[in-house]
Amino acid sequence: MHNPWTRKRSADEVPTPVAVAVADFCRRAGAPAPPPEVRDALSALAPAEDFRVRALTDAEPPARPLGPYAVVDVLGGTAPALAAQREACGYYLLAKELLASGGPAPAAPPLASLAEPPPAVAVAPPPSERPPPAPPLNAPRPPRAPAPTVAERIAPRRRLAGSRTEDSVPAPPRGRFTQLPAEQPALEMLDRNRLEDLIAQHGHRPALLRALGSGHAPGLTALTLDQALERAGLLDGLLVRERELILAMLEEHRGALGRAAWALGIRSTELLGWAERLGITAEVDRIRDRFRRDALQPVHWTARLDLAGKRKYLEDLGVTADFERSLARDLRRALDAAEGAPEDRTAVVASRLGVAPESLRRSLLRLGLLPGVAPLSRPSS
Repeated sequence: MHNPWTRKRSADEVPTPVAVAVADFCRRAGAPAPPPEVRDALSALAPAEDFRVRALTDAEPPARPLGPYAVVDVLGGTAPALAAQREACGYYLLAKELLASGGPAPAAPPLASLAEPPPAVAVAPPPSERPPPAPPLNAPRPPRAPAPTVAERIAPRRRLAGSRTEDSVPAPPRGRFTQLPAEQPALEMLDRNRLEDLIAQHGHRPALLRALGSGHAPGLTALTLDQALERAGLLDGLLVRERELILAMLEEHRGALGRAAWALGIRSTELLGWAERLGITAEVDRIRDRFRRDALQPVHWTARLDLAGKRKYLEDLGVTADFERSLARDLRRALDAAEGAPEDRTAVVASRLGVAPESLRRSLLRLGLLPGVAPLSRPSS
């Protein structure tokens, strides 16, 4: 009998782009596999078959699940639906052992037997294993053991030396649908297409470094990542996108460094160092200076009173003291101008300034300009 599961080459001779393409195909087909297993399965194909592998993996999976051994089986002429059923029932575990040992090919179960399980056949147990006959109805019942007390039930259980309880043995995964963390391919196995997908997913290098450092290379650094991107010809374009991203985030958050860093998933100090490495520190300072001027010279009173309640934003721009000093000076002038008004001067000043009385009252309370009321020590932001 011809054995299709024989090595045509060693696992190390499998080209890296082919192995990466099969690993990505198996992930999309619902059966992710580690790189060593992918290379081991592809060793059953001759080098001349690599173009057929890429033709299969470049398209969408025709069935699910399909692992690397199922890919080899499909290229050998097996229908994708049958290969998916073989993957589900564990047939390729035998194929894997066969490829390692070089024994005869395992008999593949027919499609009908995989779709419907065979009917169960009742087999009578031997006399030695038959249960004892039931006692007569009038036989006296054996005395029951006394029920354990509450103290006995909640008392800790002692384990004898050398014994193993159920609690000490980890529970095995429940079925083939258990979700386990997939082993990520090494950084050197990532080709240009895969790196482009990762860049589109994470957006910038700091996020990409965190994602790759956990699964691809524990010792990955920013320098090695830049070298890998440069080898793939993606570094220059990514640098341009990162510069535009940082400046756009600062514009969106009106020069607030903390809010822009939070939106990018990093800290403020990391954002400043990142901008310095990209050479856009001057552009960052110009954007923040423009919004500092806007905060200190707002056009409308409504905007000024609204900024008075955003202390964290003013602290981020570094203009808290100047803003509150200017606002307090102008509000004192408005209150002095309404000296001859009725008792509640707040409503009169609010009407003259064209602002809501409650908004004006909160600002006066924060600045300590209401008579007999102490200013707030920590204004809300």
